[in-house]
Amino acid sequence: MKKRQRRSASRGRFSVILGLFGVAFIFLTFGYIAWEQRSRLLQRHEEDTRSNAFFLADHAARLFEVTDLTLKQTAALVEDESWYTIEPSRRLWEQIRAIKEALPYIDNIWLNDATGRLRMTSAQFPTPESNVADRDAFYAQYATDKGLFVGEPIIGRVTKEPTFMVSRRLQYPAGSFRGIVSVTVSLSYFSNYWGTLRLPKGSRITLLRGDDSKVLAQFPAPKDLAFVASDREAFENALVRNSRAGTYTFLSEGRERIGSYHRVGDLPLYIRVSIPQDAYWAPWIAQTRLYGAFALIALLALLALTALASQQFREQAASAAFLEKEVAERTRDLQSETNALEILNRTGAALSAELDLDRVVQSITDAGVVLTGAQFGALFYNVVDPGNDRYTLYALSGAPREKFSQFPMPRNTKVFGPTFEGSGIVRSDDITTDPRYGQNEPHKGMPEGHLPVRSYLAIPVVSRTGEVYGGLFFGHEKPGVFTERAERLMVGLAAQAAIAIDNGRLYQAAQHEIEERKQAQTQQSLLIRELHHRVKNTLATVQAVVGATARSTSNIDEFYEAFVGRIISLANTHSLLTEAVWQTASLREILEKELSPYRHDSGERIVLEGPAVELPSEAAVPIGMAIHELTTNAAKYGALSVSSGRVTVRWMSEPQAEGVRLKLCWTESGGPPVQPPKRQGFGSRLLHRVLTTQLNAKVDMEFEQAGLRVSIDTILKEATLLDPAA
Repeated sequence: MKKRQRRSASRGRFSVILGLFGVAFIFLTFGYIAWEQRSRLLQRHEEDTRSNAFFLADHAARLFEVTDLTLKQTAALVEDESWYTIEPSRRLWEQIRAIKEALPYIDNIWLNDATGRLRMTSAQFPTPESNVADRDAFYAQYATDKGLFVGEPIIGRVTKEPTFMVSRRLQYPAGSFRGIVSVTVSLSYFSNYWGTLRLPKGSRITLLRGDDSKVLAQFPAPKDLAFVASDREAFENALVRNSRAGTYTFLSEGRERIGSYHRVGDLPLYIRVSIPQDAYWAPWIAQTRLYGAFALIALLALLALTALASQQFREQAASAAFLEKEVAERTRDLQSETNALEILNRTGAALSAELDLDRVVQSITDAGVVLTGAQFGALFYNVVDPGNDRYTLYALSGAPREKFSQFPMPRNTKVFGPTFEGSGIVRSDDITTDPRYGQNEPHKGMPEGHLPVRSYLAIPVVSRTGEVYGGLFFGHEKPGVFTERAERLMVGLAAQAAIAIDNGRLYQAAQHEIEERKQAQTQQSLLIRELHHRVKNTLATVQAVVGATARSTSNIDEFYEAFVGRIISLANTHSLLTEAVWQTASLREILEKELSPYRHDSGERIVLEGPAVELPSEAAVPIGMAIHELTTNAAKYGALSVSSGRVTVRWMSEPQAEGVRLKLCWTESGGPPVQPPKRQGFGSRLLHRVLTTQLNAKVDMEFEQAGLRVSIDTILKEATLLDPAA
């Protein structure tokens, strides 16, 4: 009996020793996990600040690139203008206003002369009285060209809004200071945009200059530009170590913070994202409480096991087995939560650094499949078809894309309706038992070849503006797979997807805007070359007209009258070509401009009959001159010299392989008797030589008794722009 008691006491002592060892082990494990979790939270917060600083710096760099293009475009508009023509020009104001309206983050565009006086602004017209000579964005450019200069925050004298100025120097060809062109960037744009980001509590975003650490914008936005100052010396020391990007600690408002900075492109500007040094404290306390609860459960179980072991060995073994099972289940739950957090963090970091929509939505879909335990998942994009009710596949995970081509895309049925409309979440343990399922033609349920879906989860992806971008859909062939936890995770993932799609769209819009500006500059260069080419041709034509008129006239009055008439005819033709950007001119309009002074109200004296014909610029000038010579000749000697005379012009056109064939016939009747001229004048030489040489035309002149008859037969080639390399 004593031996059994000693054995029982020995077992009891051994159990107590094991129990104490277990208690010590639990405390040590709890302390190690708590310390490890603290280190992980610190590391995660530091990585988040670095990735956010990189993303926001890239975003700001693109904004300033577009701002620089805007300043250059505005400077080009006023390059050939003087301040005295700029200020009263409403046309120029409307152009600048249109540029401003295309950029939501720009408050207004401003033009100031060398004294700082405001000469034009997109804010209002006529221009209000204002002067910026005391603004750093002005006097920094006064002595030398600073390129793109970003000024300190100000309250606008005209708009009364908090902004900062971004300026470029305007100068005369000799290099002297002419003034500045600038834009004011609204601080509310940055605070509104930064406010959409998912940041830890206590985070602060700052846009500041690198040379003097001047704060330009900050989130949370302060009142009256009262920005929160930070340790300038610490920031400058960090820049010495790495002028592009880095992480450092500094003191702000008596509180130590961790900040990551990143340079904005090649500008002397930086984005800094900072959080309090102790920001990890609240989540660490929450997780430590969770771990403490687990540790307390384990401790109580171990104490109970120890107490029971002192009484009965089997009960001790049973309790130990039960405790082991509980710890394993809790560990699995904890591991599952840890894995989910790691996936969400990894996905969030990828979304913050990625602007390509295809990769963004694919990352979201893949993460959703892993987090929910789905067999397959998809993101369907909301595309309205003629029936106003269809999605289209954007990203797919867990199944080959070819599988989705075997059945129609989702339609706006009662099952899919909440997702299409963004009105709610659909989660079903077995979608085939849902009363809304199987009510629509032609399938009345699951189409042939469809993926075997029983468990079903659908989350709408809705933007901040309320627009339904699409939906996240997940499925599994087994029923009852998706839990409330999976639903909550997917709601957060859908919100991240909406923000990422917004960012991707903004990036694509900025790229499209930049490409359009490049194309506009190319087109402008092309038109300038075309203008040079046409001016040279026009001068050559005027020179030829001067020489030909001088040879065909006998005195200065006769020369002046003939020369002025021909120049006016040439100018009329050029006016028609200019209205069509020097491409074509209407044959009927050329005839009407020349013959309109000789029309009667009855309309019988001048007859024009023929289809619409557009003359290319190469043909419009010689044909216009020829019509002018025929009209002048008829007014002096022919049918238009008497009231009973009549001029009929008929023409026809037909397509040919090399262009359009034009046949034109000029017929005079009712005028004085016609006799062939004794010498060839300018008009005859123009008709026979110029038309034949330049247009390869066939010209016939018949001096009939009843009146002059002229026929022109030529091929009109299609109008083309001048080669940019010419």
